[in-house]
Amino acid sequence: MKNIAVVFGGKSVEHDISIITGIQTILNLNVCYNIIPIYITKNGTWLTGEKLKNLKSFSDFSRKGLFECYFKPHSNFLNIKKMFIKKQKIDCAVLCLHGVNGEDGSVQGVLRLSEIPHTSSGIFGSAITMDKALLKLVLEKENIKTPKFVFFYACEFENNPKKIMDLITQKLGTKVVVKPDRAGSSIGVRKCESAEEIEKAINFAKFFDNKIIVEEEIENFREINLAVLGEKNNITFSSFEEVIKGESILSFDQKYISDQDTQRVLNIKLKKSVENKIKDYAKKAFYVCELCGVCRFDFFVREDEVFLNEINSIPGSMANYLFNGKTFQELLDELISISEHREKERANLTFSYKSDAISVFEKAENSIKTKMSQ
Repeated sequence: MKNIAVVFGGKSVEHDISIITGIQTILNLNVCYNIIPIYITKNGTWLTGEKLKNLKSFSDFSRKGLFECYFKPHSNFLNIKKMFIKKQKIDCAVLCLHGVNGEDGSVQGVLRLSEIPHTSSGIFGSAITMDKALLKLVLEKENIKTPKFVFFYACEFENNPKKIMDLITQKLGTKVVVKPDRAGSSIGVRKCESAEEIEKAINFAKFFDNKIIVEEEIENFREINLAVLGEKNNITFSSFEEVIKGESILSFDQKYISDQDTQRVLNIKLKKSVENKIKDYAKKAFYVCELCGVCRFDFFVREDEVFLNEINSIPGSMANYLFNGKTFQELLDELISISEHREKERANLTFSYKSDAISVFEKAENSIKTKMSQ
């Protein structure tokens, strides 16, 4: 029986949504697996224990019956702190983390060093899709249309706000959207229509990230989402969904707390030319960004124009609801299979190289010491 770790929670503003994805995953994993929940608290502590499989445990959270745990480099065992350190082999980790300190490549790096297969993209793909500005730079290079943007660091704005404001208004005008560069779920995001509103929005976004991105506002658009499952060019597209907006920007509460059915229309039909462009953009971005597993692509569509806005490398509920004819369990089985295949590919790579560098350097160093002593 394979030991499957489900990692969720995290030191992120999307912590609670990650818990929901984690519990959904635990409840839908194949019964042939031994499931080991790993919950990362809001302060970054890693915990494990059977009661973490129950959503009710998080309503009035207590650490009673839970144990701190950690991974070590070059070891695929989870170390659990009890009276003594208990070691449990991990065959694969299913990542249900949303936002920074989890979706951004940090936990992927820990698992890479521990040589544990994991679902979701690797370090590079996770990091670049989390960083909106870097992603858009790649999209522009690949001729994938995305809203115009500028980015800068909070300290630059604090040192010379006029310079940053001039940059924004000259390139984008004043009808813009201000976002923390590496945050999600619309937290810290504000739509602006004047220079005064832009300044206020920047000062607000600084609470969530020290890097800010400002994008042109695309007006009169439809928000269309598409999920992609697979690796490299071996991918499957989901059905399309349209997000119905009560406001021009969906708030965190609109996305996750209010009635989902009033906001999302599944299995929508699009013009063939628009559908093909969306899929072409998604396939190209999935490949060049080294994405893997399941990702959700968020598009703006205005008549025949298509803009790729953002990519979610670990979408809420693993975007399982977008895949017609595939159960959540089947999706998770496929994600685990993909992660194992990727780890086998890595195992065939060479990471060592025999050279004379040390001996040559040692001789050179001895020669220098000899000359200095003469």
